[in-house]
Amino acid sequence: MDYLTINKLLIRDKTVLQSIINSSDFEENTLQKVVIRKGERIIQNTDNNIYIIKEGYLAKMIAHEKGADKMVCQAFLSTSDIVWGNQFSGEVGVIYEPLSSAIVTKIDANTFFNILATHPFFTDVLIESLNRNEELAKLYAQQFQYELRERVIKLFEQMAVQVSINRYALPRGLDSYYIAAYCGTSRTSASRIIRELKKNGYIKKIITMVF
Repeated sequence: MDYLTINKLLIRDKTVLQSIINSSDFEENTLQKVVIRKGERIIQNTDNNIYIIKEGYLAKMIAHEKGADKMVCQAFLSTSDIVWGNQFSGEVGVIYEPLSSAIVTKIDANTFFNILATHPFFTDVLIESLNRNEELAKLYAQQFQYELRERVIKLFEQMAVQVSINRYALPRGLDSYYIAAYCGTSRTSASRIIRELKKNGYIKKIITMVF
């Protein structure tokens, strides 16, 4: 197997970064386990840390161009996804909110890349992680080819986890606020669609911790 083949495999393997972080290269005092609770936020353009999600979901919220007070949800990040510090992102007005609570590994960005630079594929690891954010942005953009009802259904299909035969669970905290922000509608409209889906039996088999 030649160098380029190995290189491509490493780029596509989303566990590489986590493996490096778990290696002996990182002293215990460089990694800090943090619980981010409901109501707390990571404000990307003022934060110089990198966060790797261990448990839970973080909603990536962006200030709407037409109103500073209105936020849209571009993506839901989960286990092994990464929130980059301000020196690696030019986005403004981006915040990350936990749906209920989330456990993350926190490390100072400068410390992180000083260690990561000793690994031969660190550039590809960085590119892969940044590409993940682009994939989520495309997913958000593509959904607007569908009607609102279909957008809500696709969100449920994306977020639901099977817990038994024909039974699914949605993440705790995925309420009408986040559903509306992700689907590009009002909370009133999101609640109406949810009621309709309940009435026609679509979400009857979902063990809901939300509605």
